[in-house]
Amino acid sequence: MVLSRKYLAVVEGTPDPAEGTIKSYLAENSRFEVYSTENPEEGQLAVTRYKTLKSRNGYSLMEVSLDTGRKNQIRVHMKDLGHPISGDRRYGAKSSPIHRMALHAQTLRFVHPITRKDMNFSTPVPASFAKMVGTY
Repeated sequence: MVLSRKYLAVVEGTPDPAEGTIKSYLAENSRFEVYSTENPEEGQLAVTRYKTLKSRNGYSLMEVSLDTGRKNQIRVHMKDLGHPISGDRRYGAKSSPIHRMALHAQTLRFVHPITRKDMNFSTPVPASFAKMVGTY
């Protein structure tokens, strides 16, 4: 069972408000594109919490945590916010300065299924993300 998962994303622009929660129902069309809807009968509930860590050069470094784990949830919710993930052309990004989608799994915490031990894994901010927002 996953206890927590946090991601880092570099999005286009500066989200306002800088911190918040996005809730919608996610559904998938015949082209396998996931989209938000307000109709609970059409999709599954998705809840994403976000916080802007730094904004610079037209980009913002975001910390994103999931209350739910739906397909393409972060990608869709950042698009809904009006700030797609850099490099994510499928969900509205106009730029790709690091030649990949700027989404990175930072922390994963879960209970080991056999030992029941609390497992916690973390990785640092990718250097390419830090350069985009001027952290380095």
